[in-house]
Amino acid sequence: MKIKVSAGFSGVISVGSFENARPAYTAEVEYELDSPSNLYGTIEQAQAQLQAVCLANFKADEQRLIVERIQRERQDMRFYDGLPSVTSILNWDADFHVSPQDLSQYAAQGSLYHLQVEHFIKTGKWENAEKIEGSYVHLVILKGGSLGLTWNDWNFPAFLKKYPFDRMEVGIPVKSLKYKFAGTPDISFCIHEDKRTLADVKRTPDKVKHFQQTAAYILALEESGAEPFEQMALIPANGKTEQGFSKPVLSSEIGQFKQMFLKAREAFAKRYGI
Repeated sequence: MKIKVSAGFSGVISVGSFENARPAYTAEVEYELDSPSNLYGTIEQAQAQLQAVCLANFKADEQRLIVERIQRERQDMRFYDGLPSVTSILNWDADFHVSPQDLSQYAAQGSLYHLQVEHFIKTGKWENAEKIEGSYVHLVILKGGSLGLTWNDWNFPAFLKKYPFDRMEVGIPVKSLKYKFAGTPDISFCIHEDKRTLADVKRTPDKVKHFQQTAAYILALEESGAEPFEQMALIPANGKTEQGFSKPVLSSEIGQFKQMFLKAREAFAKRYGI
């Protein structure tokens, strides 16, 4: 005998990009049964499976609509496949009163730092930002910006001679599905002072905020199976000194900063619902 089993799910999404959106989902499957003796068991099992599919679709749409709302309200926030970035989680309240124009200039400067370091690790050559592919859009923002932010005024190779960072690996996007965040470190792995280290380049290192950021990257990397890290490093992109670099800021308090970041993640979730 043939039977058709269907199930559905509907709900209200009150925190999305459309006020009180009401998505609804249905799913249906057809079975060929040899005997009616297991009819009700088959229906019960199939309905549970189909409803789970509908519920998963509802949750996916809920997350998508929330992200759309946040991006409309805060264009400075970044998402990776629906996951909020580490910097958005840490900066949403601190940057609330900073204009989007200023934030875009700071972001452009940071992107140039990342491109220069990435190019150096891959090629061994330290180039002005203008010579590196992908820099143009960031340079346009800085050149036309009101903050007068600089670039090409720090000497990374000279820094490395004074403070060696060995076996450097280019930072790639990392994700934590457990804690739902993502981001991209500048240097995802290196050895400094014989310790496994994750490093990030900063215009002006802020120990509290930026070590939370590097600790978050470590959380994501270790979640994906990386060996435990022993140290975090902040590399100042400081061209105001005579030598063109400054001393790195180091911390081995990874666990402490992980917990601080997770509290910030909870606060972000309470504020934005994601």
